[in-house]
Amino acid sequence: MKQHSSPVIIKKNESIILKKVSLNTKSYTEEWVQNLCFNNPNLLPVEEIEPTFGGMIPICTELSIKSGFIDLVYINEYGFITIGECKLWRNPEARRKVIGQILDYAKDLSKLNYSKFEKICLAARKDKNKSLFSIINEQYPEIDESSFIDNVQNNLKKGRFLLAIIGDGIRGNMEEIAEYIHRNGNLNFTLGLIELPVYENPNNNELVITPRILVKTKEIERIIYRIAENDTEEESISHKTTSSKSISENVFYERLNLAIGKKKSEEFNEFIQTLNDKFNIIPTFCRGKKISLNLKSSDEFYNFASVQDDGEVWFYGVMTRALEVGNRQIGIDYLKQLAVLVKGQYHDDYSNFQWCVRRNRKYINIIEYLSVKKEWQELISNTLGKINALQGGI
Repeated sequence: MKQHSSPVIIKKNESIILKKVSLNTKSYTEEWVQNLCFNNPNLLPVEEIEPTFGGMIPICTELSIKSGFIDLVYINEYGFITIGECKLWRNPEARRKVIGQILDYAKDLSKLNYSKFEKICLAARKDKNKSLFSIINEQYPEIDESSFIDNVQNNLKKGRFLLAIIGDGIRGNMEEIAEYIHRNGNLNFTLGLIELPVYENPNNNELVITPRILVKTKEIERIIYRIAENDTEEESISHKTTSSKSISENVFYERLNLAIGKKKSEEFNEFIQTLNDKFNIIPTFCRGKKISLNLKSSDEFYNFASVQDDGEVWFYGVMTRALEVGNRQIGIDYLKQLAVLVKGQYHDDYSNFQWCVRRNRKYINIIEYLSVKKEWQELISNTLGKINALQGGI
């Protein structure tokens, strides 16, 4: 079982220990948690579970489907759907039941097409004057309607959902249940267990909420339901998983394949594996306007490049991280030498965070970096050596 200490507020020379609030009271109910999460979607750290699902917009609560009512439904501008189930853990049966419940919800959603999904979402919102697209478009005015509809339809069909189980005291055995689901799941979902402890400041009754992720599963590659035009065909379950990639990783490489071709995408993946094997460089995914793969040092502190899903190579954070380890020149030398390798220019005309390599003020594609991958690998090795020397080998 995970143990967590209460947060402490330090004010001048006074320390105030916050008091844990039990949600098993009349004031703090599952409905209260549900409304809290719906009105404050940023409270849920979904980007730490799956970056692809970040930037989510609350769509509705109590979405009526065949297997019951979904507590929370969110969608982001790329059509990725997050469903949340709020549960207070009063007994072991409730903990076991919620897993099967949220999986049934995901299965039912995967049988819907866009039109049906939109219809029931708007009914749950009691909003007949809007479309699903218009709700998202209010927050993201630049998105294309046809692309958004296609993305939602595709994610419904593939069962690409983030399933978030949200509670106030999820016990350790929930992790075992989640691992069981990971081995035996039947959709392309990612499951996240999010604890939502609430604390109260005894001096002013303000509430402090400290959401934390207890466990997350990686994507399950097997699909047992395929959506036909008018019905659902049940298929036999294969007991062989083809990959342990996350949804974010799969989406990144799908887009990269379209941008630079499958062959170059595979070459890039092999390059990442080489960096990981030789230098323990860790590929991490994050989401801004695009999904990016960051090449980070083993402590995830220093970032050697941010490769975007269209193949552009950015360098956010290289300079600021070099400065934080104690020598800005490490970042300058890395970027200048890399610029020479790809026949680009070193740019330092914005903030340190945005210093980068470009050509004619445009970012250079990963294809050109792969043409000098041996030299790039050596440069990364030398830069790592400087960082380790500065940190005393730590």
